[in-house]
Amino acid sequence: MRRAFTQRSIDLAVGAVLPLCLIGIWQWASMQGDTQAFAFVPLQAIAAAFVELIQGGGLAANITASLITALKGLVVGGSAGLILGLAMAFWRPLGDLLNPLVQAMRQVPNLALIPLIGLWFGNTELSKLLVVSLSVFEVIVLNTYEGLHRVDVRYVEVGRVLRLSRVTAFRRILLPAALPSIATGLQHGVAFAWLATVGVELLFTVGPGLSSVMERAQTAARMEVVIVCLVFIALLGYAMHQCVCWATQRLLRWRHTAFAR
Repeated sequence: MRRAFTQRSIDLAVGAVLPLCLIGIWQWASMQGDTQAFAFVPLQAIAAAFVELIQGGGLAANITASLITALKGLVVGGSAGLILGLAMAFWRPLGDLLNPLVQAMRQVPNLALIPLIGLWFGNTELSKLLVVSLSVFEVIVLNTYEGLHRVDVRYVEVGRVLRLSRVTAFRRILLPAALPSIATGLQHGVAFAWLATVGVELLFTVGPGLSSVMERAQTAARMEVVIVCLVFIALLGYAMHQCVCWATQRLLRWRHTAFAR
């Protein structure tokens, strides 16, 4: 336990080296004149903007709004993708019918659908939810479908030898074998949901959100506020990724990987 804690501390220290160096370079660049100070805002100005946003009370509300949008899209798109992926895997005609369409949809950036969705549903919260949900849906449905299709045929043969029912074979053999792929899809889905949320908040201006704060700050030439929002976007995205990684590691703790610590 102590050895693991020591190794974790070392990893954190090593991981902090590059960010600290970049912060130092940023501060140095901000001291090279007024022009540079506008592009590379001094750290003290960023700290003052952070305090201003916290005291104003609007930052927490906008962060909450962005997180709710991402969570809604993750639940809606993830649930639909999981159900459809399972259906495509178990009913071959459906898989043959829909797999080419889903593969083709994956090649189209979801943000490219914004003009079409905007025309259909307007500048509304529903439009934002649709874009985020589609971003999650595609990766979940494909990972679920591929994960079930890549199950080793020997596992399936064992189920047949044991005369397991279809439901029991799915619960005891197929689902555990496909879980790593589904978990990978979930990890990617969380990242795509957050990225899509940031994008749609910039393009659909309805409602609060971190990107809305950034857009207003950009209009007012408040670069320090933009930087604060970007930092929060990065930190929240990283925190969500770590939470999902921890959850999937707990779910798949029976697996032994080459890089497990």
